Amino acid sequence: MTELKGGRADAFLNKPDPKVKAALIHGSDEGLVRERARALVKAVAGTLDDPFNVVRLEDDALGSDPGLLADEAQAISLMGGRRVVWVRGAGSGLARAAAAYLPDAPGDALIVAEAGTLRKGDKLRKLFEAQDNAVAMACYADGAGALRTLIVEQLRGHGLAIAADALERLQAQLGGDRQLSRAEVEKLALYCEGAGEVTLEDVDAICGEASALALDDLIDAVFEGDLEGADTRFGRFLATGMPAATVIVAAANHAAALQRLKAKMTPGQSADAVVRGARPPIYFKRQASVARQLSAWDLSALLAASDTLGEAELKTREFASLAEAIASRALLSLARSARTARYRRV
Repeated sequence: MTELKGGRADAFLNKPDPKVKAALIHGSDEGLVRERARALVKAVAGTLDDPFNVVRLEDDALGSDPGLLADEAQAISLMGGRRVVWVRGAGSGLARAAAAYLPDAPGDALIVAEAGTLRKGDKLRKLFEAQDNAVAMACYADGAGALRTLIVEQLRGHGLAIAADALERLQAQLGGDRQLSRAEVEKLALYCEGAGEVTLEDVDAICGEASALALDDLIDAVFEGDLEGADTRFGRFLATGMPAATVIVAAANHAAALQRLKAKMTPGQSADAVVRGARPPIYFKRQASVARQLSAWDLSALLAASDTLGEAELKTREFASLAEAIASRALLSLARSARTARYRRV
């Protein structure tokens, strides 16, 4: 088919064309790549974790067994409905498997592939853009206008306006990553819920450096397996008046960041080296902790953590009065997993 841009990409994400058998979502804005992939999976399967209709594959697995893609794409759903084959970190493995599968592509399954930056001549990108039954979407960092629109529209969805000086300050603090920007705006919206308008003081209180450092300490305690420290820091965080759902969003973003770092590790490379070379750079005071986390967690466990946090986020919205208990349970569950993994490696 071709590369989908702007409104055409949004239209496809909202209502995928059943004739399309594969969609490649790639680009430098990893947050937007994840956001679009999740939206597409939900549009087809109705949920991200349907055990019958959503199967997740890694590029390495396809590199070792290219026929695995066709096997999963042609499998018949036991519960009916269209299946999704979700490939993260797509690269040479998917390129080889998709080249064999897409020309015929029997069945109605949709392959959703996430990839980083791909040049115009990249084999995987060329394959998807050339096939009649495939599409590609590039995701680049939000410009000033797009970021401003994101902030205003997301806050409006919570019944909030934002003062001009607050909008200017918030826009200056946010980067170009769509998912990270959404997480910060969501945190702000939860804090200001019912106020009607977001002020400059609200932005400074919630998105300022002190708040971010306190949240980082809590997240690091969770992913290092420090149960007591996580519980204590969570209590202190709630005492500041911050909503519990904020921690879940931050933890989900951290799990995704660890997944990216884990995927970049080469055989024999130390976690310390990967963390020191991370882009964007990790705050120097956190580097030792993040390296320990990277050593303790394997990729499959991090993917499971993302699922746990995604479910917790949905529940905090559905059962707002129980948000603190839901968040605490999810965080302590992850901390226990981290502690178990850490002891296994001792």
